[in-house]
Amino acid sequence: MNTTLGLLVFLLFFIFPPEMVTGRSNTWQEKYKEALALFYEEVPDQQSDSIARQLFQEIIGAQAAEIVPDTVLLDAHEKLGTLFLIQNRPDQSIQILKKGVKAAEKGGLVDSLLFHSYLFLGENFFLLNQADSSVFYLNRAEAALKTKTDKSETGRLYNSLGVIYYESGNYYQAINYFANAKSVLLEGQTSANSPPVDYFLFSLLNNEAAAWTNLQEFAKAADLYMEALELAIDRDEIMRKLASLYVEKNDPDTALYYLQQIEQQENPSQFDQNIRAEIYLLTNQTDKVIELLSKVVGKGQREESGEQTIQNYRNGKSWQLLGRAWFQKEEYEQALRSFHLALVNFDEGFHETDIYRNPKPGNVNWGMTDLFETLLLKAETVRSLALVLAEDSLHQLSFQTYQAAFDLIFYMHNLYDNEDARLFLGEAVRKGYESAVSAAVHRYQETNDPDDLIRGFIWAEESKASALELARNEARLKEKAGIPADLLQQEKALRFQLTRANRQLVENYAIENIEALEAAVQESKLELSRLYARYKDFSSYFNEKVAAERIDFSALQSRVKTVGQAVVSYFVSKEEVFCFTLTPNGLKLFEIGEVAGIRSTVRALQSSLLESKGNSRKDLEFAAGEAFHRLIAAAYREINEYTDWVILPDQFLVHVPFEVMQDPGERSLVENHALSYLYSGKFLLSESGKPMKRQVLGFAPFTKKDSSPEATGYDPLPHSGREMDALKEGVVFSGASATKTEFIANSESASLIHLATHAFSSSKPGADPFIVFSPSETDHLLYAEELYHLNLQNTSLVFLSACQTHTGTLIASEGLIGLSRAFSYAGCSNVVGSIWKANDKTTAYISREFYRWIDRGYSFPVALQRAKNALRNDPAMAQFHHPYYWAHLVFIGNRTEQSSSPIWVYFWYLSVVPLILAVGWWLRKKSPEKSELFNRAIQYIVNQSISISISASASILFVIFL
Repeated sequence: MNTTLGLLVFLLFFIFPPEMVTGRSNTWQEKYKEALALFYEEVPDQQSDSIARQLFQEIIGAQAAEIVPDTVLLDAHEKLGTLFLIQNRPDQSIQILKKGVKAAEKGGLVDSLLFHSYLFLGENFFLLNQADSSVFYLNRAEAALKTKTDKSETGRLYNSLGVIYYESGNYYQAINYFANAKSVLLEGQTSANSPPVDYFLFSLLNNEAAAWTNLQEFAKAADLYMEALELAIDRDEIMRKLASLYVEKNDPDTALYYLQQIEQQENPSQFDQNIRAEIYLLTNQTDKVIELLSKVVGKGQREESGEQTIQNYRNGKSWQLLGRAWFQKEEYEQALRSFHLALVNFDEGFHETDIYRNPKPGNVNWGMTDLFETLLLKAETVRSLALVLAEDSLHQLSFQTYQAAFDLIFYMHNLYDNEDARLFLGEAVRKGYESAVSAAVHRYQETNDPDDLIRGFIWAEESKASALELARNEARLKEKAGIPADLLQQEKALRFQLTRANRQLVENYAIENIEALEAAVQESKLELSRLYARYKDFSSYFNEKVAAERIDFSALQSRVKTVGQAVVSYFVSKEEVFCFTLTPNGLKLFEIGEVAGIRSTVRALQSSLLESKGNSRKDLEFAAGEAFHRLIAAAYREINEYTDWVILPDQFLVHVPFEVMQDPGERSLVENHALSYLYSGKFLLSESGKPMKRQVLGFAPFTKKDSSPEATGYDPLPHSGREMDALKEGVVFSGASATKTEFIANSESASLIHLATHAFSSSKPGADPFIVFSPSETDHLLYAEELYHLNLQNTSLVFLSACQTHTGTLIASEGLIGLSRAFSYAGCSNVVGSIWKANDKTTAYISREFYRWIDRGYSFPVALQRAKNALRNDPAMAQFHHPYYWAHLVFIGNRTEQSSSPIWVYFWYLSVVPLILAVGWWLRKKSPEKSELFNRAIQYIVNQSISISISASASILFVIFL
């Protein structure tokens, strides 16, 4: 009977025309009415969906012959696209929805009517794992939502956006969207929610908890899972998530407890087996991992459906865990095969079975962080195998795989649109860079191949200050990309709005206000994210960000030769510290010792400086000599002939004033060397402002001696007025007029900014440093977060004559997070900052001397060096010769060329130098045995240019022949 019924249905719907069977009219109105009825059936089935699809297709096809309203056509496209989406046919759904959007735009329909089309397009592209396109359409849906009266789909949209950001590893932004979706969902709900609301809430709580887990915020995640558990929807799912959480927390016993709470134990899912395998790995039971997962992965064949599936992802995780087990057993060939198969499963666009191939970034995959982690595991496995087999090709594959991992991270960094996410990612990948740099350095020591050394140096510098680099790069590209001024102004306003919301939250002590303030912060972040999404409409902006070359070594080498300087780079790996030097003679490597010993030496130098308070020198001189021996001595012969040094510190070395170290002649380095500091070698080739004093801006809020702490809350700085006098020209605000409002209003047009005031900074995480302006305004503290929002690209120098402006929170991958970095973040390439509490009188002295040397045409680092030496050699300042009074000020930035050379410089070049060279040549003829010494003297004079005097240059040449 069933066969007869099936045949009848076939005859009715596939031989006879549909309208003969259903009795439908051919008018689009009746077709539309019937299609809607079928679409909204309470219990739709395959047959009703099939008829509805056909009717919607006929309505769309009827537009050529009949006048079908644009709104009906759009709705027909949306409904048809939805039906294809329900059937998991995203390609066809996208095609239909795009046609509907195009027709609607042509018909001039308002954007609010396109909300659902944009939303469904975003969800379709996510199913195809094309996150860039997904985010594009979801952001358009979010923009359309603003003009819609009906906000019922807001929660669904925010959840979709949260999932996109989660999958790309931007967990902070994902949390913002999940939390907002939850707020929208619960708005106006009673204590007894409807089942659909509870299910959606369950999903949101799970999603947000997973994001907090990835951020290592385990307590927050556990609380959310427990909240989801109270909904009594899927207990086993929560047990799985809690087991995963405790695996991440490195607590295998608690993880196993939750895994055993799952009621369905007979046929565990692959997800459950992966969790169990991770527990085995944490307890070093590698044989159990291999036994368990070898059955799970089978032959390791991924589903070839043209798109990534959740099964492929779980297969990838199983292969990754299996590879880790084989690696622990030192079965490197098995581990390599497993990690490569994990990559094949993680990346739907990567099908290569050849282990010598690696995936390339270009789109956003599910679990990009898993992909990165697997690339690192593969690289380390290949390196271990190369050491066993002594095969050069395997060493090269290891380096190629590390590079593939770092290319992926660079791509991910550019996808992120907020500082927190970039800092988190930088920390997450730092260990990968440490492993790669160590591998490159050790390979160089074996082969003496300069390519290996260059590779190690580039990776060392790429690992530093990525968030700062991206922020400065974005600011530059926004202007080039042609982004309208009104959008840039809107961005600036939103960023200030976010800063205010953050400050209100931090300074709030009323528990009842916390929820509202947190919501305000989240909404500000989302508004800013929506604006950044609009920037992607300017294709050149994102394309140039991704295409930007991180470090061009040949250009860097050329610059060093042209300028005649020595670059000294430090990299702190897990166990040892490497020192690279780059001079006109090339790139060199020096091993300077283990991390623990160098850290101890640095602490001794810092404590002897600060505890001396400018008095005892004995301990300081010993510590300064030890620091030189540890950090500089090995490379000293390579760099000593250059007066211009650029220090690229890493981790705990960022607080070290190298100028105080004593060379073998017991002279402080500041005597003969002008030192600059940079956050990373990536900034060596960045454009740097020239020393100029046009549009000078100065602030000194506490100049009056009678401005007592009782009246203002801050100590007076009577010598700060003399700092303002040294500026000579420009706009100066002192006393009560030196307000935060005036600074914000005038700073972006200034070419040089000098701040003589108080500042606060702390090494505690979360403490936001600030600069103090006149308390005549209630809002007189300028926080680092506010500085981020300024545009100081036209400012050549900021001189921070205040306490501890070059200190703060230390982040391994980013360096120092403080006020000096905030000014760099805002676009100013050159900053003078202080490492410890400054003395008002000596800081004023140094700043006046600094500007005097600037006026004479010297670069910023040379001017600061000479200013310090002037203080050290001034008999009238004898009580301040101790390094405590001058070493606190450091220059962070690039060497700049002289803005205008004094007249004596031209006389020097045109007459005196040729005369000295001619006489030197004649003396060389008389003493051929000293020709090599003569050549080195000439090279030294040329390298130092005007940094040495005429008489000194002449003396160098003539003393050779005495």
